[in-house]
Amino acid sequence: MIDNMKRNPFKPKAPHHLYIGLFLLFLAWTMWDYDYYHPLAEITAIAGAYITIDDIIEHTITAKTPLRLLFDKVIYPCLKKLKLVK
Repeated sequence: MIDNMKRNPFKPKAPHHLYIGLFLLFLAWTMWDYDYYHPLAEITAIAGAYITIDDIIEHTITAKTPLRLLFDKVIYPCLKKLKLVK
């Protein structure tokens, strides 16, 4: 069980999805005060928080994160079935 819980090492200049999550959180923060964009800001904040937390889990606890499992079990097989990836 412990061998399955290996974490990925964090390399600061690598293209982590942590940076995407933090950007989404910043974007949500800039839209928050406008009534017209408030629902979009809430959705963006939730997505940004989820992506940020997922990357933190990946580099501190385990590489088997919910987003990775979703990609491996659902998204990648769909893309393969549509012949968009080899």
